[in-house]
This record gives sequence, C-alpha cells and structure tokens, in this order.
Amino acid sequence: MLIATALLAAAASTQQVRDLIAADRWKEALAEAQQLAQDQPGPEATTVLGEALYRAGKIDEAAEALAPLAATEGAPPRALAQLGLARAAQGKGEEARGLLERAAMEAPDDPWILLRAAGASATRARAVEVLEAYLAHGEGEDKERLEGARGTVRLYRALGERKVWIPVARPPRVVLPLKPIVGGAGYFVEMLAEKKKVRLLLDSGSSGVFVVERAVKKAGYAPLSEETVFAGGGEGRAASVRGVISRVAFGGVVFSDALVTTTQDEFDSQGRIHGVLGLSVFSGYRITIDLAAGRLVLETADDTPSGSPYWNVEGQMLVRVRAGDGADGLFLFDTGAFRSMIDTGFAATVPGAKLGAPAGVRTYGGNVADAQVASGIPLSFQSLPRASGPFNASSLSKRSRLGGVEVSGFLGMDLLAACTIVVDTRSQRVEVTPAARRR
Repeated sequence: MLIATALLAAAASTQQVRDLIAADRWKEALAEAQQLAQDQPGPEATTVLGEALYRAGKIDEAAEALAPLAATEGAPPRALAQLGLARAAQGKGEEARGLLERAAMEAPDDPWILLRAAGASATRARAVEVLEAYLAHGEGEDKERLEGARGTVRLYRALGERKVWIPVARPPRVVLPLKPIVGGAGYFVEMLAEKKKVRLLLDSGSSGVFVVERAVKKAGYAPLSEETVFAGGGEGRAASVRGVISRVAFGGVVFSDALVTTTQDEFDSQGRIHGVLGLSVFSGYRITIDLAAGRLVLETADDTPSGSPYWNVEGQMLVRVRAGDGADGLFLFDTGAFRSMIDTGFAATVPGAKLGAPAGVRTYGGNVADAQVASGIPLSFQSLPRASGPFNASSLSKRSRLGGVEVSGFLGMDLLAACTIVVDTRSQRVEVTPAARRR
C-alpha cells in the first residue's frame, strides 16, 4: 500500500512538472523536477528532470541525466524521445533517429512523442504516418504545432521520396564574395538560380533559403505546397509556399532540386536583397565568414576546430552567452540581426538591466509590437569585447515554446561586425575572432 501510494504521488508530481512546462513556467518546472529527482529517484523522476532541463536550455545536462536511463531495458518512451532531441541538438543525428523512432514505436498514442519523432523518420512516408497519428491524438495540443504538422504533411505528400538539394558540384574549397548591404547592417551572397542572380542576406539565424517569389518565379521554380511560417513580427505568422528550384549555384557549389520557401512579401522595401540564406545549405563544410575582408570561405576539413559548441534546435543555431558575472542563456547566433536582442524575461534576471523606450524592430512578418531598448546588460561571448547595449528587448516566449528550449536572446551584427567567424558544421563548433585580435 505504501509503495502504491508513493508511485501515485510520483506520477502526480511528474504531471505537475509537465503542466508547468506546458504553461511556460519552466523555472518552476525545473525546480520541482530537481526536488522530485532528489526525493523520489527513479525512471519517471529522471525522465521529467531531463524534460525540464531541456526546456530550460540545459541541453547537455539533459542528455547527461537521461543517457544512463535510456540504456536500460524498459526505459520510459519519453526518456528515449527527450534524449533523442538532445542528441539531435548536439549534432548526433544517427543516435537521435534511433531513439526517437524507438520511442514512437513504444508509445504510438502519445502526441508529445509523435510530434517530435516525425522529424527523425527514415522516409517521408513514415513521417506522414507519424504526423497523422499525432493529429489524430492531438486534441488539446498547441494550435500552432497542429498547423505546422498539417503543413509538413502537405509538403511531404507533394514531395514523396524525391531527393532535394542534390549536390552537383562540391569543390573542396570555395571563396565567395560577401558584400555589405548598402545603407544596412548585414552582408549578402549571390545565388544563381538558373541564370538569374538572387541576392540573399547571409543569415545564420535562419535555415535553408527563404526568398521572395518574384525573384525566382522565372528561374526554374516550381511551387509545391503552402505552409505557415511563425515569425517574430506582425501577427506572429505569415503565409508562404515551399517549392523547388531546378538548379542553384553559389560560386562553384552547385545543387539541383533546391527546396526553398517563398513569399509574396518583399524582404527589403528598397530591393537590396531578395531573401535570406541559412548556413544549413553548406552543411558538411567548415564555413569562414570574414566580414572585414568581405568573403565567405567554404572548406572541407576533418580536424576539430577550437571555439565552443553550438546546438541546433528546430533549425536555430544556439550558443551560450553570459550576462555579466551571473546569468547565462542560449542565444540565437544571428548574422541576420541588425542589433542583438534580449528576452525581457532574461533581462529581469540581470542586476542593473534597464528597459526603456519603444524600439523599432522589424522581422519577417512585420514589426515586433512590444520591442524596447535595453541597456545595462553586459553580454560576453568568447573573445568579443563585453558590451552592455543598447540592445533590443522583446518577449521570446513564443519562439521558446515552439522550439522547446529557452532562447534568451539573439547575438547580432552590433557585436559580430568586422569579426571573423568560423562555423564547423561537422563538429558543431563556432569561433569568433574580433578584427583587432587578428592583427
């Protein structure tokens, strides 16, 4: 009787932690999960601790907590799925796929697992099967997640098992011009779509290619399906279309059947750029972004570079940034951001932080309604000079909720300008060297 009572109490506590995570009260969730793991250690308590650590942005700590449990027979399916997400974020794709598929097989009615496992499916047909099961069992799920799942199903049905981003030419070393945007903060790379030049903002905060439709409409582009992009401005969402460009080239790097996202809306009112280019297009290369010299260097390399790790969550390149001598958090590494952004909740944890006048911040989707000017927040990352602002500040809770990990800010061009940035996509490490340090 006492054992049964203890098990019921533990189950209630794990549900309380999950309810807190679902309500975006992740700090309370983490505190309760840590207490539960201490008072009632066991598989369920360890599982929910891993979930709370991951939501708090402590990805490696979540993996460390869950790995021994996942190696045991009869491990809870949610432990497998959560470890799979952590391994995916760490760049350990094969292990992640095995864990997530195993979790989906063992818990075919759990919408939390099904949504997360779909992205690890071996085929698009299997992904559609998992997503349809999620939609069937997803009553009460977040409406935006449901909408996103439906959009993915439409795309995968349109694609079938057709391969995309097929390498046609992949030289071991390529140097591309990296040109500053006139009157703006940022740099663009030219993509050749068939014979048309398309100017794309180099945006490490984005994934893939996102382009205004008019720029590629007559350049071998074929639309496939509609979807909703959840952005940070305007109403927080924007209609877009996924489609394939028959052939694209970045200097000597050439692809066929490039899957891109298009929109009717202009990225720049002056027409200086046509869209954005994420670093995922150059996966497998070591990427050197030399802003001072105005060049982008792609190289194949097998050694492990210096620098620090980054985590990839839902296409977001996240690095750990410290604020002063106390708080730290995951920041989006964002060469597409004019000015660094601080989450208002994170700012509240930094002594001396000040939020002031409204700030004009525009992202894809429109203006950010609640943006403010922030100061007194001394950010530090690697060898960058510590800077205290002014930064932009806004609530990033929606991004964090949809991505599943706490994002505390964006590291933008006000801190990265004139640096040399080396991103090794194989080891998931990044190093930033200010221009003064290179002399």
